[in-house]
Amino acid sequence: MQFYHGDMCMQMCAVRNLGSKIFRNLLQICLFPVRLKRQSVCERKLQMNLLITLIVVLNSQPADARDVKPKEETYVPDYTIYHNVSQLQKDLADIAQRNPNYFKLDHTYRSRLDQSQLLLRITNFTGSRVSHNLHVHIPKVKVLLSYAEHAREFLPVESMLYFLHNITGGLMAPAGSHSDLFSRFILSNFDLFIVAMMNPDGRHHVETTKNYCWRGTSEGVDLNRNFDWNFGGPGSSGDVNDEEYRGKKVFSEPESHILRELTSKYKFDAFVSFHAGIRQIYVPFADSKSKKIKRKPHNLDGMLDLATILSTATVNHYRYGLAYNLNDYTADGTVFDYMAGKRRIPFSFAIELWGIGDYKGAKCFDLFNPRSKDLQVAVEEIHPLYESLFSYLRKWKERQVIKALDPELDAPSLTLGFILLATVIIITIFVAIQNRLPQCLRVFPRRRVISLKSLSSTFSMVQLR
Repeated sequence: MQFYHGDMCMQMCAVRNLGSKIFRNLLQICLFPVRLKRQSVCERKLQMNLLITLIVVLNSQPADARDVKPKEETYVPDYTIYHNVSQLQKDLADIAQRNPNYFKLDHTYRSRLDQSQLLLRITNFTGSRVSHNLHVHIPKVKVLLSYAEHAREFLPVESMLYFLHNITGGLMAPAGSHSDLFSRFILSNFDLFIVAMMNPDGRHHVETTKNYCWRGTSEGVDLNRNFDWNFGGPGSSGDVNDEEYRGKKVFSEPESHILRELTSKYKFDAFVSFHAGIRQIYVPFADSKSKKIKRKPHNLDGMLDLATILSTATVNHYRYGLAYNLNDYTADGTVFDYMAGKRRIPFSFAIELWGIGDYKGAKCFDLFNPRSKDLQVAVEEIHPLYESLFSYLRKWKERQVIKALDPELDAPSLTLGFILLATVIIITIFVAIQNRLPQCLRVFPRRRVISLKSLSSTFSMVQLR
């Protein structure tokens, strides 16, 4: 009896993108029982064990696994324009020092190599609430933004800095100007938490080695596969050399702790994880299990409504939708899935801000970041997306508060509809019974109708007389 038929083994091999050498070795093991008519039990067991081992190893790696080895880049960053880690830290410290009433920089959360993750909190610390025009107090909208989870993606951090400089610039702008109104709007209505550098070790690795394909932490872990949402699924890798290496266990990386602890301490209204590589807005979920069972987040309609607005907020339109529908691959252990599924944050997105996706001849830095000379234009074009995001969230928060205080205020058109419907019913009933009432009880008694012809005859008779 044969333990494995040759055709079956070839089908197993076709499931994975195997190197030709591995394929030949596996095929030889599969076909070995066919070539030999006489085998000992020991030989057959050995072949079975070898085949099982190979299959287990191959199944532990995704079919589209990509390594993170350096490439000869088309272009690289000019650090007189792009910010390296030390320049970023200096810039944020300067902003916080100049504007202590609005910006606070926290170095509490640190990486595996003890580098600050640069947590910046932005709000008007002199007041915790703003007044609604109906004298209803609206709490500030709490928003958590995350940048630089992937070391090679420089552009999102630069967009963040442009956003911050728009806020600080507005503090000195003429009263009533767009800049002034934007700054006041953000500082008065929001309590922002910005993790400016989720992965400082990984970024330092990129800067020192010039390997612009490097995605993970100092340990090579993809932070966006390290969170507690379907962790370890096939939409991640157990191979330390793979760019989607998930780590040894959930939350194994110190860098992922900051988002877990912040969302445990504060109740956020929205979370956004910013990336680059293509222009797309991902709505949870992205994981393998959710795709299989068609699972959807609890505030799907609200997320899609906001995503629709964001998709056309800039001159470059964005594709949007459920992540497992938008992509031809799944991603397990992502941070935005965790925020929607575990933390139940009403709005949770992963937004890729720039790029056209993978293309023939692409290297690494050019896939995720514009040329240095084009950076300013890129961040300027992205900025309206931030404005639309915060504008929507403020209006949403107001509706939530008003609805909680008086549910009837949330649907005035519905109340008016009931009133109109009742009015129509009453009038219909009244008209229906009008003709059934005695003459003396009718509101509109029946009147005799005289035709013009009969009236004319009457006048003629009078004249004859």
